[in-house]
Amino acid sequence: MALPSRGRDHDEGFTLVEIMVASFILVVGMLGVLALLNGALRTTSVNIERVGATNIARELIERTRGLDYDDMTGTLVQTRLQAAGFGTGTPWTIVRRGVTYTITASSCTYDDPADGLAASPPANVCTPQPTGATGDSNGEDFRRTRFTISWVQRGGTPSSVTQSTLVVNPSGGLGPRIVSYSPITATGPSAITTNVSSFTINWTTTPATTLRWVVDDGVSSGSATGSTSFQTVWNIGTSGSGSEILDGTYEISAQAYDDRDIAGETKRAQVEINRRVPYAPPAFGGGHDTRLGDWVDLVWSPNSERDIQGYRVFWVGPDGAVGGGDDAQVCPGPTVTDPLSTGTTSCTDLSPPSGATKYYVVAVDRDTSATPQLRNGDRRLLTIGAPGSRPSPPVGPLSVATVNNAPKLTWSAPASGSVNFYRIYRDGTAVGFADRYGRTTGTGTSFVDDAASNVSHNYWVTTVDGSYNESDPLGPVQWTP
Repeated sequence: MALPSRGRDHDEGFTLVEIMVASFILVVGMLGVLALLNGALRTTSVNIERVGATNIARELIERTRGLDYDDMTGTLVQTRLQAAGFGTGTPWTIVRRGVTYTITASSCTYDDPADGLAASPPANVCTPQPTGATGDSNGEDFRRTRFTISWVQRGGTPSSVTQSTLVVNPSGGLGPRIVSYSPITATGPSAITTNVSSFTINWTTTPATTLRWVVDDGVSSGSATGSTSFQTVWNIGTSGSGSEILDGTYEISAQAYDDRDIAGETKRAQVEINRRVPYAPPAFGGGHDTRLGDWVDLVWSPNSERDIQGYRVFWVGPDGAVGGGDDAQVCPGPTVTDPLSTGTTSCTDLSPPSGATKYYVVAVDRDTSATPQLRNGDRRLLTIGAPGSRPSPPVGPLSVATVNNAPKLTWSAPASGSVNFYRIYRDGTAVGFADRYGRTTGTGTSFVDDAASNVSHNYWVTTVDGSYNESDPLGPVQWTP
């Protein structure tokens, strides 16, 4: 007998209510997971914002440590750091990764009790001020700068990070400090334009016993005693005496010392001396060169004054007299206003008068008017004779070798005749200064071209005698790097 199939007449599965309950449980679980993810993302975002603020604070502190000590005040710190590319505006803001950070900077002076406190607190002293015994003559031991970095979190909650740095006084906070000085200033050189023999400077310091000073003229220095006021005298000599400090700009450095001989920071200022027109260049020589026709070579020694703007060379004219009304400028040219550069100490007159004649050279500086103008100095006169015989050329072979990646030329002296120096030509033998490349400093028979620049060149060498006449060239020789 066939048994009936159990449940054959019923469909098994989930009811609608069961599905709805299961879906509800799944949604609740997913919402919990999403809430966890959202919270994690929010926390990550807040942490990233805080890391950004901390990094900014560290960057500002490191940059502040490189500032001048005198710039470490709230206003100047902001100005200097903004100029270095750290944010803009007032209030001061920096934008990083879409977050706008607002920076507040404050600086104060910290008096460290380790060496005793000052009897009177220093200006802008940090508060609360520490307690301790007094006796420090200079209470400015450190400057503390504090940065507060504020921003609004993505969720709308304000937040901030604060970091501080202590920067030690350059004198260690132990030595006295120069507060001011006159008549010189820190903003530009002070001028001495009258023919005085000395220059007096008044210095004001925190309590000190000695002030020591030195000038970069190589000879002037000294010291003065006092308490908070000092006077120093720089003896510059009378102009024209032959032993004076020459015209130019000089730097004076000074330090104050306490009774323990501990120095404070160095203060520097500039003084510009301009008491006269330039002296005549120390030496002037030249003569006719007949190697290619006839021209006149002229050469002089540079001036020692520090305010020289360049040089000018003149022919005395047909009357043969200096200042006779027909003097003609030959270098840098009759119509050129600016002088030859300070590094140029030679000149060539390609159209000289025949026979003996005269030239003079002057150094050029600026006068003391409100709008300083170029002015000529004293003249150095040179009388040159008529063209003479030419010297013998150098003796070959002219050889070249590479020494320290540069060409070194060598040759032999001529068998007879005087030698003043040898002239070097590079890539041509024309009179132009591009070809007349260099010269030896004396009668040495070698020359190194340190500016060959790894390019092939051809070289020639000529002999120049005491009258500046020139021989035929020896060469060429080619150098290949």
